[in-house]
Formats: sequence, C-alpha cells, structure tokens
Amino acid sequence: MSEVSAEGRIREAYIEMATHANYRPEATGDSAEIDLRGEAASYARRFVGEEQNAEFHIGISDYTTNRALVYTIEAARLLCGGVLGIDHALRLLEMALAEARMQRHNYPVLPEQMRGARLG
Repeated sequence: MSEVSAEGRIREAYIEMATHANYRPEATGDSAEIDLRGEAASYARRFVGEEQNAEFHIGISDYTTNRALVYTIEAARLLCGGVLGIDHALRLLEMALAEARMQRHNYPVLPEQMRGARLG
C-alpha cells in the first residue's frame, strides 16, 4: 500500500532502492541485522531535512561520468517543477543513462564484494 505523506513516499523509495538496486545509503557497515524500515525512516528524515533547507550533498563529480552527472542534476531540478519539467527530465535521465553506460567500460571490473560499496 502506497503512503500519502512525502516522508512515507521517500521511505518507500528507500525500500525500493534497497530491494531492486541493492543500494542502502543509510546502512551502517557494522550492522549484522538488517533493519530496512529503520534505515528507510532515517533516510526519509534526512532527505526531508535536506529538502526543507534546499541543500543536498552529492559529492564531487568523477571526470569520466561528469556529463551523466550534469544530466542527472538538471533532471532533478526539472522534477522539482512537476508537470512543467517532467518531459525534459525524462529525456535528460535517458541521456544520463546512455552516457553512464558508454563510460562504464572506462572503469575496471570490480570484485563482486565491492560492487555497490559505499563511497562516503
């Protein structure tokens, strides 16, 4: 069942990221037991706080994928405008995906245990 509140939708998005992309930015490295709902709640609180302050930390771009990052950031800005920006945002996200796929061969193949590792 889909949640109505913005924070609830962000919690759902976190669980989807964890489930479908194996990406859990709120997970602690020493956590033996997975508390996905707790991680999702923590992530949602942090995300809403960043949104309220209009300050999202994303890090520094990597030269190889900086074009994909530009497309992604601009798509995110357009998504903030809802219906007015969604068509351009979708095209930019497609461009970002194509660029990232094109540049992927420039990186070494990582061992399985390192794939998806946290960077920060």
